[in-house]
Amino acid sequence: MRNKRKHKYVIQQQIRIRASIKQKRRQKPRKKKQIVEVVQIPRVPRKFRRYQNSSNTNFTANKNNAAILKKIDFTHNHLPENLRYITETKGSPFNLKDIRKEKYNSQGIIAIPEKFSVLDNPVESYVTLQKLISALLIENGDTVTLDYRNCKNTELSTQILLDIILMDFVKFQIKCKSIDRQKRDLFPIIGANNINDETVKKMIFSVGSPVNLGIQENDFPDIEKYKLRVHNNRKEKDENKRMAQKELDTTEMADYVINCLKRMNKKITPVKLNDLCTVIGEILINAEEHSTTQHRFSIGYFKEELDNGNHFGLFRLVILNFGKTIYEKFKSDDCPNKNIVDRMNELSASYTKKSWFRSGEFEEESLWTLYALQEGVTSVSQESYKRGNGSIRFIDSFFNIKDSQEADNISRMSIVSGRTRIVFDGRYCIKEKTNADGEMFKFMTFNDSGNIEDKPDTKYITYLKNYFPGTMISVKILLNDDDIQQISKN
Repeated sequence: MRNKRKHKYVIQQQIRIRASIKQKRRQKPRKKKQIVEVVQIPRVPRKFRRYQNSSNTNFTANKNNAAILKKIDFTHNHLPENLRYITETKGSPFNLKDIRKEKYNSQGIIAIPEKFSVLDNPVESYVTLQKLISALLIENGDTVTLDYRNCKNTELSTQILLDIILMDFVKFQIKCKSIDRQKRDLFPIIGANNINDETVKKMIFSVGSPVNLGIQENDFPDIEKYKLRVHNNRKEKDENKRMAQKELDTTEMADYVINCLKRMNKKITPVKLNDLCTVIGEILINAEEHSTTQHRFSIGYFKEELDNGNHFGLFRLVILNFGKTIYEKFKSDDCPNKNIVDRMNELSASYTKKSWFRSGEFEEESLWTLYALQEGVTSVSQESYKRGNGSIRFIDSFFNIKDSQEADNISRMSIVSGRTRIVFDGRYCIKEKTNADGEMFKFMTFNDSGNIEDKPDTKYITYLKNYFPGTMISVKILLNDDDIQQISKN
């Protein structure tokens, strides 16, 4: 009995001991109170107080630097194909590295010159486009405004260059905001003001930037418009569908020409219509084949005039692509048509021997570009080439629209490729000759002898200061009432 009581006592004692240990574990150790001395901070002298919030300043600077670095990263990696090509191609007037060296500071205002034309006012017009690219991609403003207060004339090929830049920039801007984690507006908003000149206003609001950006489009009773067409060859891999699209584009362009003629109470003959459709198709195919970016662009604009009882209209059309120039195609080591290249090299040797090449005035590039326009000359291999030369037939066909190839001081066609510009205004005409096989072919030498081995008129074959990163065909033709067969008014 005594043992049982003793055992019970021991158990209770162990329980108390263990309970006491657990209670001690739960108790947090007490912290000793620390005595903190109050230190009096001296007041910053007044003349230094403007610099006192350095931490906030550094934070803002770091934030701005981060945004700038992000902009550079996006520009390097996410520019759309056409804008990337023209801003990265060496020698291009739109090359970003070269534009950065100019250190433009537009402050968000791009003044459009009085004559906005890369053909007739190239220096000022190219600088304007450079400033635009700087303001959009390099500078750090919130807005970019095109100021037209001084502009009295906008040339269609320059308008299409402007709009290609703006359209690709807007695509780029939207993409950057979608992939930026903070969804920031890193790039500026585009706008325009002071479009006061009536002629400029009609072009801009019928086929220009507001139309192509989907902002505003107006109809004018004296304007026939052919809005900008952009064909991307990369999107359609099926050859049959691509050819179908080319046929559709050809028909639309031919219909546009016919509608312009109707405004002048005339119609084109079936023979000329068939010829026009053929050469339009060929020139569109050429634009696709020679485009590095696989894009081609076309736009048209016709303005009807009635002046002192004279009824006439001015027809404009532009087709362009970005990529290797005509000269670069033939000069490339992988050009498949070696026979044509050999002939071009022979011509170059002859011109060099006669000292006809002049640096900055008439160089080999200009000669080869001229030779490439002759019928039967192509950079494509002769085995795979089944068409005639589209360029010279295109020239011939459009001058036939006015039923005369004589100069009228207004009508002209320009081909710009690389640093070469060739102008057709009726002074020199297309001629025909029989080759060794007895076949007729068309040629144009821009000299009175009709011989390609004689030096051409450098007034019409020009070596340009500014390099165009592709090929552009620009047409401007004056149409009068007595040019083409009249429509019956019965």
